[in-house]
Formats: sequence, structure tokens, C-alpha cells
Amino acid sequence: MHARWFMTTLLATHAFMAYAGSQQWLTQMIVEHERTIQQKNRVEEPQNQNNDFFSQHGLILFYASSCPHCHQFAPVLKSWAGKNKAEVLALSFDNQPLPEFPQFLPATTEWINDAFQGASIQYPALFVVNPKTKALYPVGYGSMTAEELSSRIEVLIPKIASYEHKEMPL
Repeated sequence: MHARWFMTTLLATHAFMAYAGSQQWLTQMIVEHERTIQQKNRVEEPQNQNNDFFSQHGLILFYASSCPHCHQFAPVLKSWAGKNKAEVLALSFDNQPLPEFPQFLPATTEWINDAFQGASIQYPALFVVNPKTKALYPVGYGSMTAEELSSRIEVLIPKIASYEHKEMPL
């Protein structure tokens, strides 16, 4: 009984190894997996729509220097903003800078009230701002990937443009 089981296992292992060696299936599987990951991690090139939009709008980041999620999101935002030519105003809850945003302002009561409108304060928090009207549009709360940030901004830009176009007097 044990000899039969041993022989079956040995033959199956030998056959599997011969198949694996001849077909290089594992190498191919790894290559395909890495290619999929690279495609998912590829950040799309900035679109002209974003560049035009961010010539008239900016981003506001609320953060605390002691927040690990803020430290995780800051390099993503800095890189994304650079690629999309968006200016970022960093507002600190604890009056300390983040490495990626050494230039910051304190998060004043006025900014906090305008952004959170009485809701509980969460950070990191990202908003689009129109400097002319001082209107704030929430992008997201918490850390995001570059892809998630791009996706949210792509959805927001037409909505903000439509909203602001309706408010402009003719």
C-alpha cells in the first residue's frame, strides 16, 4: 500500500517536473503577473484638460505631521501634482511640515470651517480650490494611490467646470 502511494507520488512529481521544465510555465506565469502589475501601476500621462483646469484651480491638503496616512499620501500627491502642474497648499493641523511639503500654513478655523462645514475632521483631506471664489470641492479623505487620485480628479473636473459655468453671470 505504501509502496503504491510512493510510486504514484514519485511518477506524478517526475511527470510534473518534466512538463514544467519543458514548458517553462512558471517563468511565463511570473512574466504575465509582473506585466499585469506594471499596467495597473502605470500612471497615465497628464491630460491637457487637467493642465488647463489647474491653471485656474489648486489643491488644498489638510494634514498632521504625526499622521502615518498623511506621510503615505504626501509623496503620491507631490508627484501627481508635479505631473499635472497643480499647485498644492498644505495646511497643517499641528503647525509642522511634511517632508514633501516644507512650505505650509496653519489650518486656521476659517479654512477648517469652509472645508469640513461642521462635519468631523479627517485627514489627510484633499480639496480642489478655486482661488477666485474660494470655493472648495472635496476630492477625498485618507491616503490614495496616484491612480485613485487621477480617477477622482477626472470625475470632478467636468462637474466643477459645469457648476462654476452655471454660476458665472452672462
